[in-house]
Amino acid sequence: MKVVRLVLIMVVVLSAAMSVNAQKKNEKTVIFNANLHCESCKAKVEKNIPYEKGVKDLKVDMKTQTITITFREDKNTTENLQKAIEKLNIEVKGIEGNNTSAKTQTGEKCEKSCCEKEGKTK
Repeated sequence: MKVVRLVLIMVVVLSAAMSVNAQKKNEKTVIFNANLHCESCKAKVEKNIPYEKGVKDLKVDMKTQTITITFREDKNTTENLQKAIEKLNIEVKGIEGNNTSAKTQTGEKCEKSCCEKEGKTK
């Protein structure tokens, strides 16, 4: 009787481990090279992109000008996520790579299209 219990417990543990592993296989991580020139741009991404379908993790890095998104491939696509970022008036230069040319100096008025209406400063 103890042997049967032990075998059943092992089967349950193994099946749980396999289902967790199967769920991770549907996840994809993509890095967008974006024109994040002020804190307002970063805040817009952090506020809106997590609500896109299938998004599991989001990291926005102003220093490297990248947006790293982990998402479920059965719920969304790289192209749709890129479109969602571009709807926020943030230019996506491509996938992978760094672009730091669009940074503003501290205290400098940001005159990019995303901030013109808001009158934001960095």
